[in-house]
Amino acid sequence: MHHGNAPSGLLARIRLYDQQEAAAHEPLRPVAGWIAGHVARPHPDLGRRGAVCPFVPLAQRLGLIRFALADPPVHDEDGLAAAVAALKAHWLAMEPVSGQHTIDKTIVLVLPGVAAATVIRVHDRFKPEFVADGLMLGEFYPGHPGPGLHNPGFRPLHCDVPLLVARSMVGNDLPFLTERRYPPDRRAGFVESFLRHQTGASAGTRERARAELEHARDELGHPLPE
Repeated sequence: MHHGNAPSGLLARIRLYDQQEAAAHEPLRPVAGWIAGHVARPHPDLGRRGAVCPFVPLAQRLGLIRFALADPPVHDEDGLAAAVAALKAHWLAMEPVSGQHTIDKTIVLVLPGVAAATVIRVHDRFKPEFVADGLMLGEFYPGHPGPGLHNPGFRPLHCDVPLLVARSMVGNDLPFLTERRYPPDRRAGFVESFLRHQTGASAGTRERARAELEHARDELGHPLPE
């Protein structure tokens, strides 16, 4: 693994395991099983065809999913913030660092015993920084109320163990960046980052992104420049 410019002390805050190691490691085994048996497969309540997360099957086949545990384990917000900074540094350093399969690499930070409220606060704090770099930071925890895109009754973000997941931003992420629960200044920043990083997104997606940006700017009273 090549570590770019990340300080080794930061990288040491979490320890990475590949899929085989995770399946044999007690704290990671249930999450590795959940990803293989649920996230990477179709579900009758999903509301569309294909896997619950359409990118996971290929990432699995390519061996580009890593599982991570904080070292030492974290419980409070400061400890989790340090682990998330390490998560981002590891994702950026993880091979491949360029080329078409960069979008397939994923790191799942497994957080046994961390309160959902702590996960929510740290996710909220770090998501803008991830998005600004063309990454997504996903949050999963027991009872997560977030609805599915295609079936509001489906709860794709529920997991028995809290997780934070780092992956590449893709064209399909626009709906996750424009949720109305975000204030307009945050939505505007997210969409600006999306347009900057997703130059290859379809014309329709980029058009929707521009409309979302205009909407957020209108709410802020800052129209788009002509």
